[in-house]
Amino acid sequence: MDIIIIGGGASGIFAAINLKKHNNNVRILEKNSRIGKKLLVTGNGRCNYSNINLSENNYNKPEFVKNAIDSFSNTDLVNYFKMMGLYSCVENNRIYPITLKANSVLSILMKKLSEKNICINTDTEVLSVSKEKDKFKLITNKGEFYCHKLIVACGGSSMPKSGSDGSFFKILKKLGHKVTPIFPALTQIKLESAYLKHLQGTKVVGKVKLYSKEKLIIEKYGDLLFTSYGISGPPILDISVKLSEYNDLYIEMPLINYSDKIDKEEIFSSFYMFNDYSIDEFLLGLVDKKFIHYILETLGIKSNTPLNFLEKYYSDIIDILFNSKFYVKGTTGFENSQVTRGGVDISEVSPFDFSSKICDGLYIIGEALDVDGECGGYNLHFAFACAYTLSKNFNY
Repeated sequence: MDIIIIGGGASGIFAAINLKKHNNNVRILEKNSRIGKKLLVTGNGRCNYSNINLSENNYNKPEFVKNAIDSFSNTDLVNYFKMMGLYSCVENNRIYPITLKANSVLSILMKKLSEKNICINTDTEVLSVSKEKDKFKLITNKGEFYCHKLIVACGGSSMPKSGSDGSFFKILKKLGHKVTPIFPALTQIKLESAYLKHLQGTKVVGKVKLYSKEKLIIEKYGDLLFTSYGISGPPILDISVKLSEYNDLYIEMPLINYSDKIDKEEIFSSFYMFNDYSIDEFLLGLVDKKFIHYILETLGIKSNTPLNFLEKYYSDIIDILFNSKFYVKGTTGFENSQVTRGGVDISEVSPFDFSSKICDGLYIIGEALDVDGECGGYNLHFAFACAYTLSKNFNY
């Protein structure tokens, strides 16, 4: 039997390794000059491939994901890599290779591909796919290929420079599949503020909340970083998935680190305790120096004004320290997003072997599906889990 896998990313590589168990021919077609290009930049090059707290609830389509991650858990993946000679470590519940290098993961996978004599055609872009009786015909820039079983692991639209530019969705549509609207997810957020360049590089640890027309949509806790265009950090990546669903968005966040552990009443009392301080001197003990200019400008307070002259502003100062509001402009787009929201409609794909319900012999795995998870190794785990589950239940 001839099996072709379109896409040499995490899902495609893992599927190839696990399918090469029987007397069949497995071939990977990759349009880049090398496979695993996106894998190398995962987790800032450290390859956060799973999470201690793995659950179907970490995904936008929990019922669809459940079988795959139950069949191939975080422990299963860690042990799988360990059997290949790759050890793991854990930081803040995130599972990494012990080397903290994505190249270690790719190298061990490449070794296994070589051991199993799996054919890899790089610089090969699939231009069209058609079904001819019991075979698929693939026309590429390097000629024609035929196979009995076709596995699509081409990714979504995120990080187009890595090769996953969303172009294959057109081919899947021609094969009869529905593709839901796609949006960048797990990406930085652009904000509307005249102070961004001044605040650039400033960090806060705290809870960020996303609102739409004063309705709370989602809240996340963690490290927040101001940039020249807006804001970044793990909590921002997680809330970015909601931007495509709502309008009139804004975020609220603290300017004080660990504000959830600070008593507002204590801060309020300190206005009177330190009333011989200037406002600048008072704020220096609470926030990063860069925030002082932003706070004073926003509230219309002159620098170095004595604190005892500002009693009417005390409540406003408390409010901006704990709940600064910034209006959302958008995201930084697919170029900077870690994953795609949207993809092949999961109602047309079996969650047990990822076979198409529309086209016999076709399988769809990984980011090409309308499945996305939170930041923290969940998406890469799903890429491995669905590839493993496919191979486990594959109809040879």
